[in-house]
Amino acid sequence: MESLKSAPIQKGTRVFVRCDLDVPVSEGKVNEVFRLSNLIPTLKLIIQKGGRPIIVGHMGRPEGIFREALSTMQLRPFFDSTLGESNYELLQNLRFDSREEKNDIEFAKELIEKTKCTLYVNESFANSHRKHTSMIELPKLLPHFAGLRLCEELSILSKVLKNPKRPLIAVIGGVKLDSKKPAIKKFLEIADGVLVGGRIGLDWDELIPPNLFLPVDYAEGNKDLGEKTLAHFSKILQSARTIVWAGPMGLFEDQNYRHGTKVIAQNVALSSSFTIVGGGDTIAALKKVGYLEKMDFVSTGGGAMLEFLIQGNLPALEALGYHG
Repeated sequence: MESLKSAPIQKGTRVFVRCDLDVPVSEGKVNEVFRLSNLIPTLKLIIQKGGRPIIVGHMGRPEGIFREALSTMQLRPFFDSTLGESNYELLQNLRFDSREEKNDIEFAKELIEKTKCTLYVNESFANSHRKHTSMIELPKLLPHFAGLRLCEELSILSKVLKNPKRPLIAVIGGVKLDSKKPAIKKFLEIADGVLVGGRIGLDWDELIPPNLFLPVDYAEGNKDLGEKTLAHFSKILQSARTIVWAGPMGLFEDQNYRHGTKVIAQNVALSSSFTIVGGGDTIAALKKVGYLEKMDFVSTGGGAMLEFLIQGNLPALEALGYHG
């Protein structure tokens, strides 16, 4: 896998940059710029080399239908202010065409014809576990490179897989057990402890191995962790040397149920461990409780981060020639 740093970009080179554009927008205003901000170093490097980045990505799940609320054109003010309005081009939401999610080679050819791009860059780690046209078929047709942030994601996450400082503790939260169970099982194999919070802690339906820690009590309505659980989890986290966190501990959208996430965040931040967090809900929750900036590394991906840690690779990374 080659980095963007080695890409043969010259004056006028048009570069198809698959970006993470799936950010929350309301009334035309971007509510969270974390993912967008992490695109800027790659886009600026292309511009500095004389190239023209064609910014391409998706927002939401429009299911092949144009929806004004999911138009990527709403992101123009952000890119105008950070890149200069004449230095880039922005394509419309890829998922307005249903072929994007069908891994359609003809759609890939049409995108190349439309954009006139001669190089491809993947700067969308959060979507790299998806077998979609812009992730899989485009790099088959163009010389392909990994964006700066993508390279950083792989460098840091690979260390967790290969040689983490121990004890390694995983904190897994959220609502749907089915989506998180594979990650929990993988971490049970490689981690010294797995702390499970959120709704999935209530729904666990298998034998409990010695390194799996489930909540022993909840706050009223089972919407947040209880004090006994928080005390137990906090003690475990204090001894950790590496912590991986994905998923909030409670219904963080309601300020009455953020206490558990805040207490866990405090302990993670105060520990002497290297801390990695990922996922849109996790990032939003940590921002609400004021601890996002206290984490050592915030991954742009949630599902992609967990799947990479489970599999050691992702479909779109394989398309770039990554072999772990």
